[in-house]
Amino acid sequence: MTDDNATNTQANETEGVALDPQFFTATNAYLELANQQGQTFGMKRVSAAILYAAARYNSHAFIGYETNPAANKEAFVEYMLDLYRRMLEENVDNLIENNQAVANAGQA
Repeated sequence: MTDDNATNTQANETEGVALDPQFFTATNAYLELANQQGQTFGMKRVSAAILYAAARYNSHAFIGYETNPAANKEAFVEYMLDLYRRMLEENVDNLIENNQAVANAGQA
């Protein structure tokens, strides 16, 4: 986990965004729980549950801080869709790159 935190922090700092290390601590805690649940419920079911839970939590947060949620709903949804797309692409790219590095190391 420490290496992941350093890598993630370094990657985000190069993009001009310094994330709080507690962000990665919280992320790793959710991943640990997801991995535990995956053993019982299966990866696909847990993946869907995580997405649904995130949608519920983010909707709850939006309603809690937004003064006019009906008027700003569409902008919020578009923002969240874009944010998720960027996070998903970053993580898929990282896994592809890391798996390639591992595969190439074995061929050397």
